[in-house]
Formats: sequence, structure tokens, C-alpha cells
Amino acid sequence: MKRSLILGAALAAAATMALAQGPGYGPGYGPGYGQGRGMMGGGYGPGLMGGGGALAALNLTDEQRDKVSAIQEEHRKKNWTAMGEVRSEQFKLRNMYRGDQLDADKIAEQQKKVDALRQQMLKSRVEAHNQIAAVLTPEQRKQLRQYAPWWSGEAEE
Repeated sequence: MKRSLILGAALAAAATMALAQGPGYGPGYGPGYGQGRGMMGGGYGPGLMGGGGALAALNLTDEQRDKVSAIQEEHRKKNWTAMGEVRSEQFKLRNMYRGDQLDADKIAEQQKKVDALRQQMLKSRVEAHNQIAAVLTPEQRKQLRQYAPWWSGEAEE
């Protein structure tokens, strides 16, 4: 009996800690709203550079690594506010769906706000992609396509 109580308390504590940590997206995967795997790792994983990312396998020079890191940091700063706004607008949208009577026009307008913010972030990711590609040699870009087919949009089937 005592063992069951201790086990139950341990499981309850573990569940509470897991929930407090927030969503558990895997490396390079976004929360399912259009980020997915992408050039910057979708904003949640190790991205291209760290933790076994695709660029880590290219033997970048120190200068290239510094340039890519600067581009990634600029991209992160540029989109930090937009990411917060996306979450805020999504929260509003979710609440609209919880009502008894759904207003199609209001929901469609709110979805447009979310989509516009996502589009802004997508444009920024493509710009950062192009900046990073310009730092790489042609051989490194070729290698990168082998490690990460999504880099050039040529996913393997």
C-alpha cells in the first residue's frame, strides 16, 4: 500500500513537471503551424548549425561559421516579435472556436491575421536561407543538399 502511494506521488510529480515544460517538439520540428523542418530547424530544434545540424557536417571555416551564426541571430531577432504575435493571434482564434455560436466572418478575419504573420516569417526564413547559401561554396551547397534535401526544395521521394 505504502509503495503504491509513493509510486502514485512520483508519477503525479513527473506528469506535472512534463506539463510545465511545455510542448515536446522533436529536433527541427515546429509546433505544426507551418514551420516544420526548415532552414532554421523550425525554430525549436538544433537548426542547421548545432547538435548534428546539416551545416555542422560541412566543415565550415571559422569565418563562414561566424557569418552563418550572425545571419541566424539576425533572423531570430527579426522574428522574435512576430513569433509572439502569432501565438497571441492563435490564442484569440482558438477562443473564437470555443463559443457556442461561431462567427464565420470573425474567424476568417482572425485567421487572416495569423496567416499574414506566418507569411512575414516565411519571407524572412527564405531571405536568411539565401544569405546563408551565399556564404557557402558551391561544393558545400552540393553537400548540404545531400545532407538536407529540404535545403534546396528537392526532397527525396
